[in-house]
Amino acid sequence: MRNTLILLACLAGPAALAQPFPNIVPAHDLTGTYQMTSPNNAPQNITVEYSAAARSLRMTMPGGEGAMGYILFDFGSHDAKMVMPQMQKYMDMAQLSAMAKTIDPGMTSPAPTPGGPPPDHYTVTTAGTEEIAGHECNVTEIADTTQGKWSKLCVTADNVILGLDTSDGEHLAAQTISYAPVPEGDVEVPPGYTEMVMPGMPGGMGMPGAPQQ
Repeated sequence: MRNTLILLACLAGPAALAQPFPNIVPAHDLTGTYQMTSPNNAPQNITVEYSAAARSLRMTMPGGEGAMGYILFDFGSHDAKMVMPQMQKYMDMAQLSAMAKTIDPGMTSPAPTPGGPPPDHYTVTTAGTEEIAGHECNVTEIADTTQGKWSKLCVTADNVILGLDTSDGEHLAAQTISYAPVPEGDVEVPPGYTEMVMPGMPGGMGMPGAPQQ
C-alpha cells in the first residue's frame, strides 16, 4: 500500500513540482504498467490509466481489482475514491485528497509562475536522458535541502513518469506504456455503485501511511 501511495502522490501533486521542475501531468491518454519496490517490501505491480479529457487517473491496486479494487483520482478537484467492483461500492479517500492538496501549493495559494524558480529549499539538476520501457525520458534530480531528501525523476517529453528513485530507497520503473485512447467511463465511478463510509471514519476512508488531518 505504501508503494501505491508513492506513485499516486507523484501523479497527484504536479504543482509541487513547479517549473523548472518537470511537468508530470500526461499530455495524452495512456495505459501503463509499473513495478514499484521499497526496502523490506516485495515488488508490487500497478496498472495506470489516464484520460486527458477527464483529467482523471485510474490506478489498479497491487493484486488486481479482485483483491482490493482500484483508485480514481481527479486532477482538477484532487478528489480520490476507492472503487470496489466486487461490492459495487466506492469510498471517498479524504485523507489522500488532503495529502494531495498539501503537496500541491496551487490548491491553497497562487500557482508558481511557469518557468520561475523552485522554492528556496529545493535544488533542481538535469542529468541527461535514459530509456525506460522503450521510451526516452529526461532525468531530473531534486533535493530538499531542509530535510536532506532527494528524488530522481525520469519524465518523457509528453510528461509521463517512467522512473522514480528516492533517498528512502523507493524505486519505480515503467514496464509498458501505451498511448491508446482511454474511455472516460474507465476513470469514473460506474453507474449504480453506492457510497460506503467506514464506521468511525466520517468524511471518507484514510489509507495507511497518509497523514492524519
